Amino acid sequence: MNTAKIAKIAGLLLLIGPLVDLLVSISRPGSFPSDHADGPQAVMQAGVQSAASNGTFVQLLVDVGFIASFGLLFGFWCVDRFMSSDDGRAHLRKAGLMILGIALAVRTASFAMGLLLATTINFAPAGALDAGPGLDTAVMFLVMEGSFSVFATILNLAGVALFATSVMNAGLMGSNNLLTGLLVIVPAVVGPFLLLLAPFLDNGIFAVFLVGNLVALVQVLWIVVFGAVLIKKSDSLAMAA
Repeated sequence: MNTAKIAKIAGLLLLIGPLVDLLVSISRPGSFPSDHADGPQAVMQAGVQSAASNGTFVQLLVDVGFIASFGLLFGFWCVDRFMSSDDGRAHLRKAGLMILGIALAVRTASFAMGLLLATTINFAPAGALDAGPGLDTAVMFLVMEGSFSVFATILNLAGVALFATSVMNAGLMGSNNLLTGLLVIVPAVVGPFLLLLAPFLDNGIFAVFLVGNLVALVQVLWIVVFGAVLIKKSDSLAMAA
C-alpha cells in the first residue's frame, strides 16, 4: 500500500473516530452526572436507573465506542507507518503510540465494565434496580467503568501530546506551533490534573470531572483537524516519500 493510501486511511480514522466517540459519549444516558445532595452514591444510582430505561441502546453504544477507540489507535499507527523514522522525533511517535496502546487496553476494560452494566440492567427482573443488591451490583460496574475511563482519558491525553509534538515541525499543520501547543500540550497538562484532583473533593466532584473531560475535548479538536489535513495532503505526502 502506497503512502497516499496510508495517509488517507489515517486521516479518515482520525477524522471519524473521535467524532463517533464523542457522539457515543454525549448520547449515552447518564453520561453527565451532576452532584447530588445525598452524595456520589445517589448520583451513581441515578445513573444506573437512567441507563436501565435504555438498556439495549447503552449496549449498542458500548460496542460502537470500542470500535471507534480501536480505529483511533490504528489511525495513529498508520501515521507512524508513513512518517520518516530519521527526522529526530520518531522516538516521540513511538512513545506516544505505546501510551495510546496502553490507553486502549484500559479503555477496553472500561467498555467491558459497560458491557457488564448493560447486561445487568437488561436481564435484571422488574424492580430489581430500584434498591438492594441488584442496584448495588449495577452501581459497582458503573463506578468501575468510570474509573477505567478516567485513566484511559489521562493516558490518551499524554499519548496524543507526544504524538503531536513529534509531527509539530513536519509541515503538516502549518508553521503555527503555538496553536498546536495550546490545542494539545496544554490539555495534556490541565486535563489530567483536574481528573486526578476530582476524587479528593468533597463537593463538586462531578463538576470537576466534567470540566476535565471538556478540556480533553480541546485535544480531540486537534485530532479531527489533523485527520482532515492528512486527507487533504495525502498526495503530496506520497510525492515527498
